[in-house]
Amino acid sequence: MSIKNAIILSVILVIVFVTTSAITAYALKEKVASSTVVYKGEVDNKEVEIDNKESNVENNVSNEESIPVSTTEDESLEKDIQTENVVKEENVNSNISLTLLGEIMMGGAVSQNLKYNYSDAVRDIYSSTRTSNFTYANFSTNITNLDKIENAKSKYLVTKEATNMLNALGLDAVSIASDHIIDYDKDILNSTINLIEKADIFVAGRKDIPVYFEKGNKKIAIVSTNSVIVGTSKNYTNNDISIYSRDNLKKNIKEAKEVADIVIADVHWGRDHSYGVTEQMKQIAKGAIDDGADMVIGSHALGVYPIVTYKDKPIIYSTGYLMTDLDYNVAKEGFIFNLNIDADGKITELEMVPTYIEDKKAVKLMQDYDINKCTSYLTQFNNWHLENGLNSKIENNKIIIDF
Repeated sequence: MSIKNAIILSVILVIVFVTTSAITAYALKEKVASSTVVYKGEVDNKEVEIDNKESNVENNVSNEESIPVSTTEDESLEKDIQTENVVKEENVNSNISLTLLGEIMMGGAVSQNLKYNYSDAVRDIYSSTRTSNFTYANFSTNITNLDKIENAKSKYLVTKEATNMLNALGLDAVSIASDHIIDYDKDILNSTINLIEKADIFVAGRKDIPVYFEKGNKKIAIVSTNSVIVGTSKNYTNNDISIYSRDNLKKNIKEAKEVADIVIADVHWGRDHSYGVTEQMKQIAKGAIDDGADMVIGSHALGVYPIVTYKDKPIIYSTGYLMTDLDYNVAKEGFIFNLNIDADGKITELEMVPTYIEDKKAVKLMQDYDINKCTSYLTQFNNWHLENGLNSKIENNKIIIDF
C-alpha cells in the first residue's frame, strides 16, 4: 500500500471512529434522558413542585390537589399525605437522599383482607417513606385493569387500585425484574406497566434500561435485574424483562457509570422459603462491585440480612418485604432503608427503620406495633453490624450506619 493510500485509509478510520463515538454518545444521552426521574421541589406555603421523569409532568401539591388514594378512604389520609409531601425540597448543592423499600408482593389474602383498598395497608407508615428525594422498591406483583378479581385467591395479582398505594408511599420508581412478573399473559404485563406509568411512577427492571434519579447536578443510577427464573429465561427476555448474567450486568453498570455519580446494582435473587445468604448471592454481589457498582441491594430472598461491605461498598442482600402474604415470621419483619449521598457523590449514611406486617393487611412501624419486639430486633441487627466491622448504632428506634 502506498503512503498516500495509507494516509487516506487512516483519515477514513478516524472519521468513522469519531462519527461512531458521536452517535453512541448521543444515543446514550437520549436513553438516559428517557430513563431519568428528575427531582425539583420548592417549599413555599406548603406547596411542592415535582418534575418527574420523561413526561415532565408537574404536580403542584396544595390544599386543592393531593396524591390519589382509595376513593373509599376518609379525607384525613389525603390531607396527611399532602402535608408529608412538603419534605421533598430542593437544594442543588445539598445531599441526595434515597429511600429503598422492601419488596411489594400482594394479591390473594392481602386483596381479600384489604377489600381491594390497598392504600389502607400503608396509612401508618407513609409518613416515613416520603422523607427522601426519591423512593424506590421492587414490585413483584401484576396489576389488572379490573375493579375486582373474580378469583380472589389469585396470587400476585391486584386491581388498579394498587397504584394508589404506590403513590401514597411516594414511590418514584419500581422494578418489575422479578420471578412472578410473567405469571400471567402479556396483556396483564402490559396492563401492569401502563397503570404504573399512568400513576407517574417509572418502571425499572426492563432489559438494558437502568433508571436514574437526578437532583441538581448529581445522578443515582439503579441497574435492576432478575436471577430467579420460572420456566425458561425466554419467558422474561421475550417480554423485555432484565435477566441476570455477569456480562449483561457488567455492561449496564459500565453504561451507568458513564453518567451517574453512584451506581446501585439491584438483583432479584436467593430463596424465598428459607432464610440465609446463598453463595450465588455472594458471588453476584462481589462481581457487581468488581464491575464498578458502588452498592448492591437485593430482593426475593426471605427476610432481611445484616449489612456487609466488600471493598468498602455496602451490600444489602435483601430489603425484605414491605408487604407480603407469606406466613414466616421473618417475612413479616422488615426495614425502610434511607440512604444519604453527599455533595461529593459518596454514600455516607444508611438509616434503617424497622417495620412489621400485621395480619397480612397492615404495615406498621415496629415501634408502634410492639416496642419490646422493636428493641430486640434493632439490637440483633446492630450487634451483627458491629461484628461485621460497621460503624453502627441504635438511635431513636432506628439503626444508623455511617460509612
